[in-house]
Amino acid sequence: MEHLATRAMFAGYDPAEGKGAVKPPIYLTSTFIFPDAAKGAQHMESAYGVDGVEAPEQPGYIYSRLANPTVVGAEQRLAAWDESEDAAFFASGMAAISTTLLAWSGADRPVWFCPPLYGGTEHFLREVLPGMGVQVVELSGLDDLDAVLEREGRRPGLVYLETPANPTMQQRRIASAAEWAKRHSTEDHPVLTVVDNTFLGPILQRPLEHGADLLVYSATKYLGGHSDLIAGAVSGRAAAMQRVKEFRSFLGGTLDPNTAWMLGRSMETLHVRVERQQAHAEEVLAFLRTHPAVASLQSAWPVDCDAETAAIAAEQTRGGGSMIAFEVKGGRTEAFAFLDALKHFKLAVSLGSVESLAEHPASMTHAGVPADVKAATGITEGLIRLSIGLEHPQDLIADLDQALKVAVPAQTA
Repeated sequence: MEHLATRAMFAGYDPAEGKGAVKPPIYLTSTFIFPDAAKGAQHMESAYGVDGVEAPEQPGYIYSRLANPTVVGAEQRLAAWDESEDAAFFASGMAAISTTLLAWSGADRPVWFCPPLYGGTEHFLREVLPGMGVQVVELSGLDDLDAVLEREGRRPGLVYLETPANPTMQQRRIASAAEWAKRHSTEDHPVLTVVDNTFLGPILQRPLEHGADLLVYSATKYLGGHSDLIAGAVSGRAAAMQRVKEFRSFLGGTLDPNTAWMLGRSMETLHVRVERQQAHAEEVLAFLRTHPAVASLQSAWPVDCDAETAAIAAEQTRGGGSMIAFEVKGGRTEAFAFLDALKHFKLAVSLGSVESLAEHPASMTHAGVPADVKAATGITEGLIRLSIGLEHPQDLIADLDQALKVAVPAQTA
């Protein structure tokens, strides 16, 4: 049997369909011609769910908001990497996340979630969904979901996890949520497990193998990997994906063909980039663990985790990845001095790209998270988040060392 990398790298495109071109064409079109009026009516009426109308035997394209061959090809490539039944790309990570949450929540379908999450997701859950009549329940963990159900009195529509969590790297056992959700699902009220898999991606973590129903991604990050596109993705089981795609059609967060082509290109090198970035992160972590100006260090590597989290990592991950969070001794003043002194690291939000990035979560990616939530989840004023890229690791280490000496001279003299 072929290895996953061989299957996934070129999934979604057959050169025979592209006049022999090694790379797929970009279908820059808004609309598609119907072969005749009857088939056009059948395509449109089935797409809108008109009663009694069956889908055409030969599926076709109607309008690029609904589907486009370039986008579909990239989606098939992501599904191959995840080994999922279906995948969908979106115009941004938040478009993917918000569409998924809207599709599977409702007045009778609360959302349960484990913080910390990406700041935009937390804001959507805490500030937007409640205003739409959706109950949102914050979980302290996954160990006693039955007690949460007894307290709340209603089954959720979905349980939402981000593991490892942004930015503090907490890990949640996916199987604990998935097993509970399946026990409490019924045909008329499915309970889904949704996992934000952005930090490790399909190379280093495969949540579907642990019972998750849907994965969400900021595809801007490792899937895109070059800081030159904005996109999001959802991948997972066909039955759950169908509703997500229906909502995407009407909310309008569809990805454009140009960006889809770039994502398809980037996914050809996904495994190479992720593995090399992880190797570089291993060297950077070894340096930071013993640095006198570092108050604490968090990563998804088992050596940096407590025993319980290390066991979770051993069960569900294939590596610690290339994201690092550490606390500079002091606070915001020292953190800002450190960031301003960096030379190789770029001071910018985002992550997962070929260049190394550094940011201050408390005032940047998680600025909109309430102060009490930041305090409870370890997003302190001294916390720095690093995304390790493809520069030589010794250059990155030298850069961190000189910046730490500027920021905390008393500790590094």
